[in-house]
Order: sequence, then C-alpha cells, then structure tokens
Amino acid sequence: MWVIPVILIVISLLMIGFVIIRSIPRLRVIDVNSITKERERKVKEQLILSKLNRTGGAKLRTGGRLVQGAAVGVSKQGRRAVQRLYKLEQYYQKLRRNAIEGVHAYDAEMLKKRLAEASEFLKEDEFIPAEKIYIDIISHNPKNVDAYEALGNMYIKAGQLEQARETLSFALRLAPNDASVNVSLAELAMGEEKYKKALEYLRSAIEKRAKNPKYLDFYIEAALKGGSLKDARKGISALKSVNPDNAKIEEFEKRFGEMKEKYIKKSHE
Repeated sequence: MWVIPVILIVISLLMIGFVIIRSIPRLRVIDVNSITKERERKVKEQLILSKLNRTGGAKLRTGGRLVQGAAVGVSKQGRRAVQRLYKLEQYYQKLRRNAIEGVHAYDAEMLKKRLAEASEFLKEDEFIPAEKIYIDIISHNPKNVDAYEALGNMYIKAGQLEQARETLSFALRLAPNDASVNVSLAELAMGEEKYKKALEYLRSAIEKRAKNPKYLDFYIEAALKGGSLKDARKGISALKSVNPDNAKIEEFEKRFGEMKEKYIKKSHE
C-alpha cells in the first residue's frame, strides 16, 4: 500500500520541477531597471497618499492655522474644512489613478511656472495649495529634484518634520551630490538640535559649493553649536576669503575663541 503514496509524491515533485524549469527563461529576462522604477513609483505614491493618513481624522493646516473639524463640525467654518479635506482626498486619489511615470511630463517652462505658483502660496503660508502643486509636479516629473526639495522645505516650514525628512531624503537619493538638498537636510537637523548630523550634510555641501557665503554661514553656525573647533576654524577662514566684509565674522570669531578657551580649560582639568 505504501507504493501508491510514494508514486504520488514523485509525480508531484516532477510537476513542480517542470514548472520551475519553464519559468527560468522568464526570470532571465527580468529588467532590473523596472525594479528601480517600481521603487520610485511606490515612493512617489507614498508621498501622494501619506497626507491622507495624516489629516484624515486629525488636523487640517491651511493659512498657517489648524482647523479642528470635529470641534467646529456644526459651524460654517467646520463644514468648509470638511469640504476642503474631501476635495484634497479626491485630488490625491485622482493623481494616483492618472499619474503615469514619464508620460505627459511638464517641460522646463511649465515646471518653472508651477514652482513659482507654489512659492507664491508659501509666502502666505498657504501650505495645502502649495503641496498640491508640488505633488502635481512630481506626478508628471517623478525625478524632479527641485519639486521634492521645495516640498520638503515646505514641510519644515509647516512643522511637519517627519514628512520633511522622508521627502528630502528621497531627493538626496535622486541627487546625492546636490549641495542645496544637503543644506536643506542640514536645516532640518539643526532645527532638531542634531548638530553633528547637520555638519555631515554641510561638509558635503561646502565641498560642492565652497564659495557660497550662505552655506558657509550655516556651516560655521552648525560647527559652533556642535562643538567642532576644526569645522568652525575652516568655515571662518573660508568666509573671510570669500566675503571679508561679512558682518558676522567678528561674532563668529568671538564665539570660536570662547569655545576654544573652554576646550583648553576642560583638557587641563
């Protein structure tokens, strides 16, 4: 009686082997680039849809104010807030359905126009319409670093630091040598008092843009707050060379001297 089960097992193994062998040619022709594209698509979709999860039952930020939908549900203001949230949800869902990578991409002129429109909204702290524009740009041009960086900086301004970190980190993966993106990440780290992390980004930025006074100013500030004498000395020296009339040099040198004295005193204790 045991012969029949053994025969059935052997037949099953042979069938499994046959299926695997037939699949090998298809495995060989997998396009590795398609895997990268799929990852980028998922990151983009996550950016588009994550806002829904964050605002679905909590707070809606607009015009620099937070509107509590539940607290003002019976008022006109509350109904408008719910309507805005509903329209925002519809907009994101539409982007998810219709956005096809590499198709209907905005040209340089349209990109410039859309980025300018978003910038105007940000001047008035109108975060939601600005965010919609940035995500719209990303939907049409999924590798546009400027849009990701601007969106990340908008999140910093809105106090949404986790979203800022996600967005700017993805921008850095797209353009690891972009000095501006590194500085934006440094600004985020500085706001969280992570000065050593900020210095890592700023060293990379200074390496690419060694004569940018704004970057040097930021670099020195991070070095002084992070307690790095070496970076502070290097930054002050570079700033003197690039912009000797900078009014902050005297202040930086004074703070550097005080930090150096404390370091020497501590080393002798």
